[in-house]
Amino acid sequence: MDISTAMLLWATEGTTLAVLMVAAWLHDRSQTVTGLWGLGFGMHGLGIALVGLRGVIPDSISIVVGNGLVLFGIVCWSIGILAYDGKRPHIWLAIPLALWLAMLCVPSIMAHFWARTVTFQLCASLAYLMLAYYVLKGGPDSRLARLSFAGVVWIQAGSMIKMAFDAYRFRPDGFAQMPNVTTFAVSNIFCLVAGILLGARLLMARAEQRLHKLAISDPLTGALNRRGLLDRFNDMCRRAPPAKPLMALVIFDLDHFKQINDRYGHSMGDKVLVAFCRVAQACLGERGTFGRMGGEEFACLMHVSGAAEASGITEAIRLTLKHQETAVQGTDQTICVTVSAGISVSPVSKADLDQMLLIADRALYAAKAAGRNRAALASGAESDIAIIAGSDRSPAPDSLQGTETLARGQVVPLAGGRA
Repeated sequence: MDISTAMLLWATEGTTLAVLMVAAWLHDRSQTVTGLWGLGFGMHGLGIALVGLRGVIPDSISIVVGNGLVLFGIVCWSIGILAYDGKRPHIWLAIPLALWLAMLCVPSIMAHFWARTVTFQLCASLAYLMLAYYVLKGGPDSRLARLSFAGVVWIQAGSMIKMAFDAYRFRPDGFAQMPNVTTFAVSNIFCLVAGILLGARLLMARAEQRLHKLAISDPLTGALNRRGLLDRFNDMCRRAPPAKPLMALVIFDLDHFKQINDRYGHSMGDKVLVAFCRVAQACLGERGTFGRMGGEEFACLMHVSGAAEASGITEAIRLTLKHQETAVQGTDQTICVTVSAGISVSPVSKADLDQMLLIADRALYAAKAAGRNRAALASGAESDIAIIAGSDRSPAPDSLQGTETLARGQVVPLAGGRA
């Protein structure tokens, strides 16, 4: 295979990948990385084609534009990796391309094929090393795929450094005099294929993560759904901290929620659900996991050292919600909502989710029967339910507005002095 044929294959491969990736991006515009990689492959393939047409087209286009497009394509791949990791591009990504264009202004470099080859190969190897750096610097996801991807990029950079060394050593006047130039082109094709396969693996891993998150999340509130809570429960049972040997399950039920929907509409009801999730997650922090069981019923799981800690966190959530107000859209009215809660505590080693749900649900029923807007703590015994003191009854359905509130976002201190 001669160098022209190898470059044609190289350019065709890059262009084909560009078409596929841009088509995928047009189908889903949220996949920015796909569009950037598609642009990179397109620029790379077009640049290689222009370089391969040396002698057919003007040298200024083949040398300056062709090699410049190849470098710009590598820059696009680096920007794509940064977009994949949710980061912004850096200005120094343009250094290899700027360095190439600047060096062409030096007459002794522009006048000699071997000097241009050394300059371009070193600039391209720098661009590839920057790409490998960003691949490895990214998030902890898919480490094996990232290491493999970076390894292929390192091989590509190494082969370019080797070609720069050969060009400096032998000082050829054209491609025909370059040693191992066809082997170099074939190795580039191999690295290109391996790179796209490993890049696709990264994209697939991210897509799998997104699908898993959608499967375990509630679409309205963003909290975990019932399936997500079950997965989290199993994980928490396997990783209980020694200082907190108990598992607490708390079921929350918003008081008079049906009346809110009936009076103000379901959009207001949705707003209340989202507001409660925000309050509960702020109070809970990193101490546990919160999710929506369905309708106006929610639950949280947490490792605790005793029942008092579980009660304190539950009371923090209840009291904070009680002193929050939610504006009624389109009016100057605000409503205050309360919640009732049932608490079940079990040793982690014996924790059974179904049994804890039954016990917590029994405690929740007792809290509602005692007047709502309070929490109840249940043990395994049928009659052993303790009502945690609540200062007020839940507001009646016809008095949901006008309640005094604390400053928005204030969190009631937890038992033991924690906030």
